[in-house]
Amino acid sequence: MRQIIKRAVMISALIPLLFIHAASATASDTPPLRVILLPYSNTVTLMKVHQPLRLHLQDKLQRPVELFTSADFPGHFANIRQGEFDLAVTGPHFGAWAVEHGHVALLRYRPSLSPVLAVRRGSGITGPNDLRGKVVVLSNRLSTSSLGGEHWLSGQGLIAGKDYTLKVSPTHTSAIMAVTMGEADAAITTHTPIQQSPEDIRSKIAEIVSPISLPHLFTVANSRLAAGEVSAIREALLSFEASDAGKAFFTETGYLGYTPLSVTDMDAMRPYVDMFLRNLDQ
Repeated sequence: MRQIIKRAVMISALIPLLFIHAASATASDTPPLRVILLPYSNTVTLMKVHQPLRLHLQDKLQRPVELFTSADFPGHFANIRQGEFDLAVTGPHFGAWAVEHGHVALLRYRPSLSPVLAVRRGSGITGPNDLRGKVVVLSNRLSTSSLGGEHWLSGQGLIAGKDYTLKVSPTHTSAIMAVTMGEADAAITTHTPIQQSPEDIRSKIAEIVSPISLPHLFTVANSRLAAGEVSAIREALLSFEASDAGKAFFTETGYLGYTPLSVTDMDAMRPYVDMFLRNLDQ
């Protein structure tokens, strides 16, 4: 595991973490709030989607706000593991790990997260059993949807490498694109990346939803932040949800709004924390 984490950190160092900030809008001597985003899509899309959140936090907290992401999910977890963030918008399994290791649970997105199969419209694939002999692509081996999706397929008697060919793509977006371009028959993903795809992509995709239901992305504060800072960030996030920009953000992304992180959410993610840690060791 140490070797994989070390390699992930090296990858992140080689590929600069892109950030956006506007220090001129706030006091120059105020340290920036560094917000790490789960790399479920390409960096340009992530920054564009979360720009309204950045601007709102910057305004409410009166300090610069930087958004950044990692090259991939192992790199993202390496950043979380090393505490290289002030605020993390992260996968529920990564967020659960962070909370278990002392960081502060703030909120999660309101919808449930269910693995789905993205298939081409008219492909004739209507369920897992139609994947025998087909090519299935994952966003990566560490995402909640990938872990849950593989578990779903195995429960249907489908084993990767035996009943279907499994490929791995860097992001949810690239996995979905592989399906639309005919490079794969199905992608294991979630509804959110499909909804955030351009209309010409969405129009080519049909969704087959799994029965698995998990908490959506967690928002977690670093344990080094003072209690007053954490409280101010929570209030700023909730006021974002109530703002016009926030309402548009939650509608367009499909995140719908915030809800408090609960013990039930944490318990639901415990098996998936164990699963992704095992995958790191492979």
